Amino acid sequence: MKNTPDFQLRQLDILSAETTHRSPIMEYLPQVSVNGQHSYSIGSTIDPATNTRVSSNIQSDNFSLSAGMDLINFNVFTVARRNKIAVLKAKADKEATAAEYSLSILENFYNIIYTQDLLKIQLTQFENAKFNLARIEKEVEIGSRPKSDLYDMQVSYAQEDNAITTTTQLLYNQKLTLLQLVNVTDTTPDGIVLQHTLPTQFAGANFATLLENGYKNYPKIQSAQLAAEVARKEVTMKKNNNLPVLSAFYTYSSFYYLPLNQPGAPNVAPFFTQLDNNKNHYIGAQLSIPVFNGLRNHRDVQLARLEYDKRNIETEQEKIKLRQTIEQETAKHEQNLLLATKLEDTRAFAQKSFETTQSKFRSGIIEAITFSASKNQLLTAEYNLLKAKVTTEYTALKLQFLAFNTFTD
Repeated sequence: MKNTPDFQLRQLDILSAETTHRSPIMEYLPQVSVNGQHSYSIGSTIDPATNTRVSSNIQSDNFSLSAGMDLINFNVFTVARRNKIAVLKAKADKEATAAEYSLSILENFYNIIYTQDLLKIQLTQFENAKFNLARIEKEVEIGSRPKSDLYDMQVSYAQEDNAITTTTQLLYNQKLTLLQLVNVTDTTPDGIVLQHTLPTQFAGANFATLLENGYKNYPKIQSAQLAAEVARKEVTMKKNNNLPVLSAFYTYSSFYYLPLNQPGAPNVAPFFTQLDNNKNHYIGAQLSIPVFNGLRNHRDVQLARLEYDKRNIETEQEKIKLRQTIEQETAKHEQNLLLATKLEDTRAFAQKSFETTQSKFRSGIIEAITFSASKNQLLTAEYNLLKAKVTTEYTALKLQFLAFNTFTD
């Protein structure tokens, strides 16, 4: 998780949500601004005393300090609650990403474990194939074996050799996929061997218990539920747009003017004197009551409700997915647990049959093709037993994680 950018992005989402969320008191703080304006009016106007046009070039400076704040705004607390839930959802989204990532690693890990053990079985049996091929070649040379046995043994040897090559290539690709999944670039697939540690025996909790814990602990469901909560707050916010808003305002202003190039103009008071003489205070309260806006609020409320319904359906959808997954994995676990017990007996029978067949083959009683068939029968039994055991362990850990969001008890 330290190496994967997905988790860095989810962490930034959390920081973004935490930055957005703040106390409702902060929303009630006044907005204060200072404004200044310097302008020139250049032109002329009619002097009513003489009925003649005179120059009217004036320089003016206007200054103001304005402050405004909401006294009653029903959306302030709703937005704060929505943002608080959004923080929890961002954290749940990160946990949901981590859960999917963990299950991907688990699946890749057990794929490699199976292939590693499969390759060990093939290599062990291949040593037997080498020995038997060398012995048959000698017996054919001295005439105690027909060449047909040599041909059959050569085909069996080549098939096992090809199978080992295929398994080796598959193992390399699986390890490469795992290294890419954990974003490790300083190690080659051939440089790693996964250690197979048997997990604690799965308690085998019943389906209802697993599902109940899964609904409480699985991050994707928690994320979907929080998304529905955010959508519910969005509905309330849209409804609040139909409620009145009471706000207060205050403005302090003053100005300075200076006639430009106007002969006979009266003396103009100094700058600060004019500012003091021209000061003005403007204070009041404003009540805004929505009456009609073309039914836009009604439309927005309906859309928000639809989004809320969609989020609820998505929550149910995640619950259905989890229920079906737990149901499937529980069935697989129980089936492979039973199958592994039966395959133990099958492998034991196949081992005894192979040992007997091998003795007959060395004594020249049976042909090579019969010996190869017995060997293949043993290999098939070992492969099936290995698959059942690995699947049992994999499903046990997956069920543990789906129910409790952890691989440990």
